Amino acid sequence: MDLSAVAVESRSARHRTNALVAMVVAGAAAAATALLAPEYRALVAYGLYAVPAHLLISFMPHEPYILYAGTLYAPPLVAAVGTSACLVAIAIDYWLIGWVVRHRLVAPKLDQSKAYRTAERWFGKAPFLLIVATALGPVPFYPTKILAISSRYPIGRFMAALVLGRFPRFWLLALGGQKVQAPGRAMLYAAIGLGAFAAWRIWVRWREAHSNAAR
Repeated sequence: MDLSAVAVESRSARHRTNALVAMVVAGAAAAATALLAPEYRALVAYGLYAVPAHLLISFMPHEPYILYAGTLYAPPLVAAVGTSACLVAIAIDYWLIGWVVRHRLVAPKLDQSKAYRTAERWFGKAPFLLIVATALGPVPFYPTKILAISSRYPIGRFMAALVLGRFPRFWLLALGGQKVQAPGRAMLYAAIGLGAFAAWRIWVRWREAHSNAAR
């Protein structure tokens, strides 16, 4: 019996269970809030949107929506909902992306990549602080997420670091929305524009990848 394969399967099953539980709890909380407190339905809508917006593979812009939510609700409340959505998203990513990076066609390529091994070595020096810093700062977060998942960084520690970084970031964004009080239509146009730009970038990368594969 291959004990390493058993361990990988057990970890994958655990992450799958975590993701399903997180989605069920989030869905139940959203439904209960929408039914029992109708005045928070716009906040519920923001929370439901924020989950897919924070998945690793997503081109849905988040900032315009949180700025808009900040015009309607107290910034700490908006930040709490946004951070909770991030926790649900990371549970899903640990399940789905974890399966991809552990796949027999992907894992060997990562192990053979010098750039990946170098990045993983740097990540291993201070992973918790790196997660907090990249979750807080205006920098791409997905490389840190990929490194954490591929190096099997414990999801509990990742979530703790995520809360420390995302909550103050989201609080400041929501506070900015409250202070600026930008019209909802302007936020909508900004979200559409950012989404279209992100989709275009994904399409360009896809074309480049297929072009290189065809050579």
